[in-house]
Amino acid sequence: SVPFATLLPHPRGWMSNRYLWTLAAALCATVGYAPAADERESVEEQLRAEAEIARLPVRYAWAVDSKQIDAVMALFAEKAVYDLSAYGHASAVGHPAIRKLFLNSVFRAEQCSFSSISNVRVDVRGTEASGADYFVHLGYNDPKYGANTRHLVEGQHFYEFVREKGEWRISRMLGRPTFETVESFPPAALKHCP
Repeated sequence: SVPFATLLPHPRGWMSNRYLWTLAAALCATVGYAPAADERESVEEQLRAEAEIARLPVRYAWAVDSKQIDAVMALFAEKAVYDLSAYGHASAVGHPAIRKLFLNSVFRAEQCSFSSISNVRVDVRGTEASGADYFVHLGYNDPKYGANTRHLVEGQHFYEFVREKGEWRISRMLGRPTFETVESFPPAALKHCP
């Protein structure tokens, strides 16, 4: 009997798509191969972990835009590092420092913001994982730039994740801006800014 895992490339490669796994299962059924229960459970566990972790960056964007500090903090591990070196600031380390950063700086910097996260990549290794995404962040009416201004930042986030208290959490987050600009707009152009 040939182990199922040796029949296919690594699960985080081209076979990470559920469709391709279904196709592989159908092919195995056609040739009379059935993976052992522990192999199926391992693949299912891997897919669950990848899906749970991939939701973290999206939840982060929604929590930041809605300025919900408890939702933001629920995403980070107790001893997480929020790496701000790309912005010329020291890192915030641990829940108290990250909470203070968001309450005293991030949430106060803009009247409102709208963030988009895409192309989330996740690599799971047991109880640890890493990943990245692309982001677009639009911040409106930052006092630093004045009224009727929009601050646009495009770039990437890089992450390390850890399993803590039965859930995946961000243990390290680094934002790396690629493009940044500030533009002014007529007051009537801003239709909704909670």
